[in-house]
Amino acid sequence: MEEIAKPGFFLLLAAALLWWAAAVVVMPARELLAVLQRIARGDFRPVILGEMPFFYRGAADALRVTAETLAKQKVMLAEEEFSITTILESMTEGVVITGADLRIRQVNKAAVSMFDLGVRVSGLLLPEVFMSHELQGVAQRVAQTGQVQRGELDFVIPGRSERRHLLVTAAALQSPEKQMPDGFLLVFHDVTRLRELEAVRREFVANVSHEFRTPLSIINGYLETLGEEDVDRKMMQKSISVMRRHADRLNSLIEDLLTISRMEEKGVRLETRRTSLEPLLRGVIEQLERESSEREVTVKLEIAAGLPEVAVDPYRIEQAFSNLLVNALRHGNPRPDGSPGEVVVAAALHGVEVMVSFRDNGPGIPLADQEHLFERFFRVGGDRARQTGGTGLGLSIVKNVVQAHGGRVTLSSSPGEGSTFTILLPLGV
Repeated sequence: MEEIAKPGFFLLLAAALLWWAAAVVVMPARELLAVLQRIARGDFRPVILGEMPFFYRGAADALRVTAETLAKQKVMLAEEEFSITTILESMTEGVVITGADLRIRQVNKAAVSMFDLGVRVSGLLLPEVFMSHELQGVAQRVAQTGQVQRGELDFVIPGRSERRHLLVTAAALQSPEKQMPDGFLLVFHDVTRLRELEAVRREFVANVSHEFRTPLSIINGYLETLGEEDVDRKMMQKSISVMRRHADRLNSLIEDLLTISRMEEKGVRLETRRTSLEPLLRGVIEQLERESSEREVTVKLEIAAGLPEVAVDPYRIEQAFSNLLVNALRHGNPRPDGSPGEVVVAAALHGVEVMVSFRDNGPGIPLADQEHLFERFFRVGGDRARQTGGTGLGLSIVKNVVQAHGGRVTLSSSPGEGSTFTILLPLGV
């Protein structure tokens, strides 16, 4: 009987050992393995384990610490990524980040808008997206030298024919322990408006120089004539008359330059009061009666009945009216068919605005010139129009004065059918 009982005892002992191994060794090991797999998948939630045998407690504690550390690092990385993304997206400069192979990794909103990037460009090569030899040259120089490189691009947006001037700064993204850069950072600053202003400034200086040179040359020429010994009285009177006329032209140019400079720098300072426009218009017509007579242009005034008063600065608005009437007198005659010139000045109520128009029956203004008409020194017909006199600043002054009153000035003109300049002033100014 004892011999028969021994095998049964050993079977029970083996079963007990297996159960103990499963409960104490295998199951905790599987639990630890599951936690390791979860951490490997990027799930760094706190590690909660059952009672571990003494030989697994070190591994369990290490897993808890590992999970906590990785969770903290994940939060820190997310915060840093959010901060970097927020900074990039809030920048007005365009930013492009590439890998060492010049393959684009990241582009901020400013760069997308700046280059009109309508498709996703991440993963594309820099030359594929930005077809600019200057940009490729900057990127190649920073790749070769590892130093910050700068350049200026004259970039045309494909499909829009819009030209932009961009300053680009390129820097290598390189870890201290590495000799080769991991990638490159390109920062674009749009200086298109600045370059346009520089071009305007150069043009302004050139125009002012030209405007001063012509009358000064004429005055200098007549001074040399007067310096001769045998100058008769008739030539002397003619010389003085011509020099006085061109001196007046220089004085008018200086006054207009000072006026428009003050307007654009400090704004138009208005001293407004309720004013009837009819006396102002009649006064302007009377002041220019001599010029209209010399140019054989008839000026008619049409005032609508019951025209209300408007809150304006009488001096400034009279200045605008005078400039528009002078412009109409100078360009409304001669007519192509030789008929006499005529200018009609009309004032009427137009909805919630008072409309004052200056209509001539001259040759009209070419369509290509109309959009530039209120620019400083612009003249219809270019240099040929200088013979009509004026400084080329009158219409620019008109625009500034009217806009300061909260109004607007418009032009309606067709070649051969005359021109109409219209000032619209709000009643509630």
